[in-house]
Amino acid sequence: MPDDYKDEYLLRLEKSLIYETLRNQCQKKDTEVITLVDNAVSYAFQRTKTIVKHMGEFTLHDGDHLFRVLNLMERLLTEETIRKLSSPELMLLILSAFFHDIGMSPDEQDVLALRKIWDSDPEFADEHEKKKYDEFNRFFSARPSQQDVINELIDQGKHSNAETIKSYLITEFIRQTHADRAREIIEKDWNNKIVFRDTDLTVEFAQICFSHNEDALTILDFDKSLLCGVGTYACLPLIAVILRLADILDFDGKRTPSILYSHLYVRHPVSVKEWNKHRAVEAWDITPDLIQFSAKCTHPAIEASIHEFCNLIDRELCVCNNIISTVNDFNTGKARDITIKFPFKVNRDKINTKKDIRNKPLYIYRDTQFNLSKQQVIDLLMGTKLYGNPEVALRELLQNSIDACLLRQAQEVKWGNPYSPEIEVKYYSDGKDVILQVEDNGTGMDQYIIDNYYSTVGSSFYKSTDFYNLKSESNADFTPTSRFGIGILSCFMVADTLIVDTKRVYAPHKSSEALNITVEGQESIFWIKEGERQTPGTTTKLALRKAQNPWERLTEEAFIKSVENVVPNPPFKINIETSSHKKVRDQHSFKAITTQSLKDYTWKDHENIKTFEIEFSRQDIGIIGSATVAILERHGKPIKSLELNSKDINIEGQVYTLEKSMRISENSISESSQSITISDDGEINEDYSSRKFAESKSSLSLHGIEVPTSLFPQSWMRKNNQVRIEWPFPLVLVVDICGNRDLDLNSPRTEIILSEKWIDFEEQLAYLICSDIANSVPTEYWEELRDILTENSENENFLRALNKIDRNDPRWS
Repeated sequence: MPDDYKDEYLLRLEKSLIYETLRNQCQKKDTEVITLVDNAVSYAFQRTKTIVKHMGEFTLHDGDHLFRVLNLMERLLTEETIRKLSSPELMLLILSAFFHDIGMSPDEQDVLALRKIWDSDPEFADEHEKKKYDEFNRFFSARPSQQDVINELIDQGKHSNAETIKSYLITEFIRQTHADRAREIIEKDWNNKIVFRDTDLTVEFAQICFSHNEDALTILDFDKSLLCGVGTYACLPLIAVILRLADILDFDGKRTPSILYSHLYVRHPVSVKEWNKHRAVEAWDITPDLIQFSAKCTHPAIEASIHEFCNLIDRELCVCNNIISTVNDFNTGKARDITIKFPFKVNRDKINTKKDIRNKPLYIYRDTQFNLSKQQVIDLLMGTKLYGNPEVALRELLQNSIDACLLRQAQEVKWGNPYSPEIEVKYYSDGKDVILQVEDNGTGMDQYIIDNYYSTVGSSFYKSTDFYNLKSESNADFTPTSRFGIGILSCFMVADTLIVDTKRVYAPHKSSEALNITVEGQESIFWIKEGERQTPGTTTKLALRKAQNPWERLTEEAFIKSVENVVPNPPFKINIETSSHKKVRDQHSFKAITTQSLKDYTWKDHENIKTFEIEFSRQDIGIIGSATVAILERHGKPIKSLELNSKDINIEGQVYTLEKSMRISENSISESSQSITISDDGEINEDYSSRKFAESKSSLSLHGIEVPTSLFPQSWMRKNNQVRIEWPFPLVLVVDICGNRDLDLNSPRTEIILSEKWIDFEEQLAYLICSDIANSVPTEYWEELRDILTENSENENFLRALNKIDRNDPRWS
């Protein structure tokens, strides 16, 4: 009975040709090798059972996967080649098949630590558990969109769906880190135990297991003729390549395909269990000459997922064929009669749609998905349809530079290096073209960033897991202004040629090679060549079109002013330079912007209007700026309305009323009057007129970048879902949203969109302004004013702010 568990794996293992060949080679003088393999396979097979306990239906890397990998190794190598392999090669093939995914089986307490990310107040048993929690927290924090999905599902009462997403995230984290974890497990439990005769192969074994999840080209560095005993060698690249292909030919069981994941909760959902049925199918034909899968698919997402994996296998076959050719050449040079070959592509002839009883397909499959017409997208972005004002190009370049500098600043602080972020905006003629140039000393770009984000419309680096991982690693405490991934296209509103010099910082005193990129025309390819930039950062030059240069008619002073308007509150120094003028704008410049600059003729002095000048510098909650508020008064007390004069006059027996009154209302104070006029013919006419005092105005910037919109738009100009402040008094407002506070914007960043972020901001702003008024007037005055404001407002955000003052101010306790 104690050995019954061996039946689970030993009987299957004994059917393996690789195992049989190894046992025959070792039965005389290397019997300890078989004992080692038996014990190691038992350990790995039993450990993989813990995966099911924690990951449910997302478990695609169980013991069956390990045996399938071993079987696929045999199909790739053929019986003839297996008989020619050395004992250490056979041993490492078996062990790598069973240990390459051992990192997918973390300790139970580690998985429980990961799940604590969703506890409101997690407690940890020890530092190890806290460390594992922190590692997953960084991974989870780098995926805010997934957090939003989970919260939305919970709000909708779909708790089982939310749990599925949580399981998916835990599985994805374990998958992405499993290669490192495999090395840790091997070091902890098998260090100095993977031995052939007197040669310890533990390090090489761990390298092979780790390599299957790394760039394939790293395999080229492995020893092609590792001495394991007298006259006995092991070709490590051969083993690593066979492991890599065998693993991926099992449809890369470590992950759920993205196409399938997008169909988990749509109208016609596809479960992961259904996908498992297809990926586990035994209908395959794999030889050195042919790789073919057979599948009868019941859903287009399944069929698309299979083709997606076949594309991945095709790419892997291409790389592995290049590697194995060097191995074959090496073996030939060593007079070793071993030649390996693989097909270059997967044969897909037998991947079909399942048919019904009438021999009709369940659906019509085409490799058709939504694709973007680049010209149409550019037309949409370029015209008044979306971006409108061509000056947006400058704003987009500046916000990209600011984000890059803030990120590098956080990195340099962590590395302990001195760093001063700086941006230069230049406007000049090079003799041929008028150039708009923006240069920064930020993080810069390398080929990876260019390929995956800069050149990909709609893919923003600052919304990616790459950014969130960097932000977490460097403890960067800022909210990026770049977010949509379409801003760089705005450059083609004003220019046909875009020239970029860039160099990316990686670590202290380590950076990428410099790159020079030229894009001529919005439909042009990227012309990339070696750059000459010496330090990290990015320089972008736009050769402006003469007919569409929005700054062409400006004086140099006016150009500088337009740049200042775009960045009213930069977080660091920005140098602005033209051919004859220079100006510096920095984090202190915002202090010079006051509400006085926004006040128009309606804000003239009036004996019945009292104004309150308010400043707020709350970096801690992300709101800085100033406001001027107007309140209607009489005899030093706040009032809702005021009758200035009223008189009845009798003209030829007809009574006429002459009156004038003022009233505080939403975003203004209005004056209305009734009078009479006498025409040349002696007719008496009654006239009604009105005018406004103290009309509301605003200037708002988000993380230092101007948002060119009013917070008080006229109703007829207000767009769907656009925010509007509707408070029971007029005010002039100059405010910058900073720190970690954020607002949702439309794509061209010209309007603020109504969302939870706006609701919280409006309430906080109302609290700051009203509490300042409350603290500057007598208690009786505030009580009367509070009643007037409450009576005349239907804005829930504003009313909540008033109630907070009542609760928190000690005068109301």
